[in-house]
Amino acid sequence: MVSATDPRPEPLDNEMVMPTWLFWLQLGLSTMLAVLFVVTLVKTRQQSLAIRDLQDKIAGIENSRALDRTTAIEDQLRSTSERLQAVERQGAQMAALIAENARLRQAANSAAAERVTPTPPPALDGAVPPPPPIKP
Repeated sequence: MVSATDPRPEPLDNEMVMPTWLFWLQLGLSTMLAVLFVVTLVKTRQQSLAIRDLQDKIAGIENSRALDRTTAIEDQLRSTSERLQAVERQGAQMAALIAENARLRQAANSAAAERVTPTPPPALDGAVPPPPPIKP
């Protein structure tokens, strides 16, 4: 048993002396780790800025392609509109031709009806009038 008045020193009570080179080694390693951390942090920020720039460029390219698509769609819309207007013009011309055809047909029918019904000759006393014309 060890008493409090025991003059023998305990091994834990000995003062440990650290060599000077060990102190400088620890300081150098700690500094190196701090510098590496700062360098890694700066490189990471530079990479994130480069990635952001590339993403902006990609977005710009996609937007320009979207504008190209919009221009193509506008061209298609314009050509479709022109075709529709041409069809409407042709429809109006066709309606006018149908009306003209009906008018000419009616005129032809009335002319044929006048030609078919001849004027009766003057009636003679006691003569029988000719029979009416046969219609097909």
